[in-house]
Amino acid sequence: MIVLAATMLLFGGRDLVSGLLALRDPGAQFSIRNVARGPAAEEAARKLEPIVAGVIDRHRPALRAMAIVSIALGAFILYAVAAVLSRDRNGRRLALLTAIFGIAYVLAGPPLTLSVWKEFVVAGGPLLLESLSAAGQAVAQTQAELLAALHMTAGLVVVAGLGWCVLVLVYFGGRRGRELYGIRP
Repeated sequence: MIVLAATMLLFGGRDLVSGLLALRDPGAQFSIRNVARGPAAEEAARKLEPIVAGVIDRHRPALRAMAIVSIALGAFILYAVAAVLSRDRNGRRLALLTAIFGIAYVLAGPPLTLSVWKEFVVAGGPLLLESLSAAGQAVAQTQAELLAALHMTAGLVVVAGLGWCVLVLVYFGGRRGRELYGIRP
């Protein structure tokens, strides 16, 4: 239970902080990182800035809404962890609700993120590839390969998030969770 509560604490803290950062600047997760680049890559990155800003502006309301949901979910998870660790009588119920809300959040987030990334890759694909490859990073040679890599990453995030939520559901909804809270089968 301690390990599961600790991972819940990490997920809740991550969601809360990332939501606060995204609320402050919705485009931060889509920006090109500051890395040492050659002059050609620097020029490509400079040309990408208005493309990124345009894509972010088109999706700003949805990105802000997801940030608010992330803040709410993070705060709820932290509250549930406090209830679980203090053996509050509602801790089990809150942990189960955390898993249910987590499943909804994990399934709702990637479509928005992928749509923003797709639009970004389509609009600035050649410049993006030029900027990243000149920075010494291994990148795909075509937009299709880059989009496939984005889909694979999103799929892994969804699988990991769903796995964690299912683990919380199985533990707190199962025999051990009932025993922990003194509920008879």
